[in-house]
Amino acid sequence: MSTVVENIVDLSLYGCPMHYIKAREAIRLINIGEHVLFQVNNGKAVDDVLRSLRHDGQRCEISVKETVSTIIKVTKIL
Repeated sequence: MSTVVENIVDLSLYGCPMHYIKAREAIRLINIGEHVLFQVNNGKAVDDVLRSLRHDGQRCEISVKETVSTIIKVTKIL
């Protein structure tokens, strides 16, 4: 059974590659099948985080797209 981590990890303060490194650290703290939400600035940062985490084998999807930022939902697979 999967669960959702309710709080959102704010990555909007970080540039490349720190937003990915911070996301990866947060994913390490959850169990396989659990979810975590990341807030990322719109633009290249969204693409970078999605691509990098998918490359790591995680399931990623855009949950909410706002004017300035996007919420990415990541399910830990590996």
